[in-house]
Amino acid sequence: MKKPTLIKNGTLVTLDKERRTFKGDLLVENGVISKVQKSIRSKKDYSIVDATDQFVIPGLIQTHVHLCQTLFKGMADDMLLLDWLKDRIWPLENAHNKKSIQTSALWSVLELNLTGTTSILDMATVHHTNELLEAVKSTGIRYWGGKCLMDKKDSAGPLYEPTTSALKETEELIKEWDKNSDLIKYALCPRFVISCTDELLEACSDLSKFRNLILHTHASENLEEIELVRKRTGMENIDFLEHLGLLNDRAAIAHCIHLNKNELQLMKKRNAGILHCPSSNLKLGSGIARIEEYKNLGLKLSLGADGAPCNNRLDMFMEMRHAALLQKPISGPTAMKAQDTLEIATLGGADVLGMKDHLGSLEVGKLADIVLVDRTSPNLIGIEDPYSALVYSASGNDVSNVMIAGKWIVKNKRHKTIDVDYLLKTIPRERKNILARAEI
Repeated sequence: MKKPTLIKNGTLVTLDKERRTFKGDLLVENGVISKVQKSIRSKKDYSIVDATDQFVIPGLIQTHVHLCQTLFKGMADDMLLLDWLKDRIWPLENAHNKKSIQTSALWSVLELNLTGTTSILDMATVHHTNELLEAVKSTGIRYWGGKCLMDKKDSAGPLYEPTTSALKETEELIKEWDKNSDLIKYALCPRFVISCTDELLEACSDLSKFRNLILHTHASENLEEIELVRKRTGMENIDFLEHLGLLNDRAAIAHCIHLNKNELQLMKKRNAGILHCPSSNLKLGSGIARIEEYKNLGLKLSLGADGAPCNNRLDMFMEMRHAALLQKPISGPTAMKAQDTLEIATLGGADVLGMKDHLGSLEVGKLADIVLVDRTSPNLIGIEDPYSALVYSASGNDVSNVMIAGKWIVKNKRHKTIDVDYLLKTIPRERKNILARAEI
């Protein structure tokens, strides 16, 4: 049995029901937080970690990423969404092979973990999902995600796949990977309305209900996309998802920038999750979601970096900063306070994943996903308000240690499960190869 881990003398930002912050100790036993107190007496069999001058926070939860796209960093800058997809991302995704997709996944998780993210909701590409999940499993990250589904022939480009074969492989992947380990859970991933048939979307709705799976998709990200959905369906995005039975508390919908009042009320009524990706929305010029308004309406909110080619970084601290600052010109300087933002990045993500009783705060009985942030970094020295420090001043570079399920994944800024030297050699070669295969 693994030794209990005692984290001592840290500034604990618990996000518990009382939102306590205090200097104290935290004990982890068998992958679960067993004590959170001002002082815990150490024992001989404890592994002691001194967290003096460290913020100790719940692991950050990103609910919208594309691990398969990180290999494309810097290959699709300064473009509109639909051009970005058709001219760059879909040809590149289609050019993946086993080696390249595993390299992309490992590179992604390396950056995510080193910058404090412990749980993700991912959307893979249409092919090589088994290979991607094998790479993910080796890293020790907490993962929800699955095969991307694109079966509408006239609008799925090179990633088109017939409905029957797409659903058949999905069923096989669910049997193989859902709860394959304590850290991996399958999620259904129809890309968005434009690239999916009604038949596929309805099948996903049924499968989500039958298997109790998260349904992860995109909607209302871009005005041109919305117009295409209207032209095809005669409805708004969210209205159409409701019409097909996809809108419920298992729905996790990325972006949701341009929602009208009726759509917002539907989202609230069905308790569907919004996956806010502020940096991606800025880079693609898609718009700014009215997150302060959504929050005040009681919508279920979380954060994500989206894919690396429409962000170039997977740093949740940057997403928190952007999420907070972008609302202030719209709703005033008191909008999206730092504490609200950190809650969305932790508790909000846990709620979207159906894990609010298990993740998102430092409380007895919750899973031990824990991040230590170095308060001696020049940008953090002397800041006493932990919420201000973490949201407005910190960056992922300030993360020193990361624990997932009671196991140290990052220790003293070094990743313990990914061979970084191997990746440094492999990434340039795989980037060159995939560009050649994609012919873009």
